[in-house]
Amino acid sequence: MYGLITYLRNKLFDCGVLKTQTHSLLTIGVGNLKVGGTGKTPFVEHLLTNLSSEYNIAVVSRGYGRKSKGLQIVSPNGTAEEFGDEPLQMSKKFPQVLFVVCKDRNTAIEHIERHYPQIDLVLLDDAYQHRYVSRDINILLSEYSRPFFSDKVMPFGLLREYPQGSKRADYIVITKCPHIDLQQQKDFVGRIDPLPNQKVFFSHICYKDPYLADNKNITTDLKTHEVILISGIANPKPLVEHLKSQTHLLKTIIFGDHHAFSNKDIKRITTIYESTKTENTILLTTEKDASRLLHFPLPLYVLPIETTISQYPQNNQTIINQIKQDLCTIKSIKRQNTSNHKSTNYHK
Repeated sequence: MYGLITYLRNKLFDCGVLKTQTHSLLTIGVGNLKVGGTGKTPFVEHLLTNLSSEYNIAVVSRGYGRKSKGLQIVSPNGTAEEFGDEPLQMSKKFPQVLFVVCKDRNTAIEHIERHYPQIDLVLLDDAYQHRYVSRDINILLSEYSRPFFSDKVMPFGLLREYPQGSKRADYIVITKCPHIDLQQQKDFVGRIDPLPNQKVFFSHICYKDPYLADNKNITTDLKTHEVILISGIANPKPLVEHLKSQTHLLKTIIFGDHHAFSNKDIKRITTIYESTKTENTILLTTEKDASRLLHFPLPLYVLPIETTISQYPQNNQTIINQIKQDLCTIKSIKRQNTSNHKSTNYHK
């Protein structure tokens, strides 16, 4: 039933019964077909790192898990309850970027157009199914270990819509990849069966040295410690495997994705730490979880991650250079159409 509803909804958009709104600003949408973590936040951070020097960027997201209502401008000094953990996490790392949380993405973009004229590019976070707003570039993320073409629609699988929804993407990025050779990449692309215009990239997670939550300038080497892990992310398995390969993982304390840590949770973590710790034990968590563990009563280390992305094998082009080329072309077209007083939908 769920799959049928999303199928009919997409058909209504495809035939124009449901309308997609276009905007003068350049827009990039990032999302997935699957419920749960696909490495979306590290990928958005990769875009911000590599595009911020050329564009004034705003990031628009729903702000999942926040308790506030309506449109909110994210402050790095705020809380996850106000803005959601992922927007707050990114705002702390990219203070030069405008972060807006709003359930209605069109409303958010219109607000940016009115009040922030310096913005020339909007990243729509987790908006693949939000088809009421147009995207100039649509980027689909899919996890290597559970690709969309091998999954099923809920409740029989984890997909939000049928796999053919992937055809709306301009870019398909396979995330959390092991190191695979060119032939393995080609075989995987063959299973995706992309359209001629679709470009497929493979990305990898790089774990960096943990830093102290209260002072990013203080870092440590995992190999010199034993670790108790606190995790409230959708899929902690790759993180656990990495820690086991780098250090002695004494204990994992697992919570659900976007978990709101209560005083009872903090007391439980403290009890486990006090009863398990050795001389070299540290408490470790993710950047996403750290945004929900402010004012934690014990020393807490945070494990940062970065995304690296392989070159597009057809032309040895990086994804950033490819996106920049596309944005340049789209910007030129938009200017031309604006001068001709036309309104055109530039995406499917």
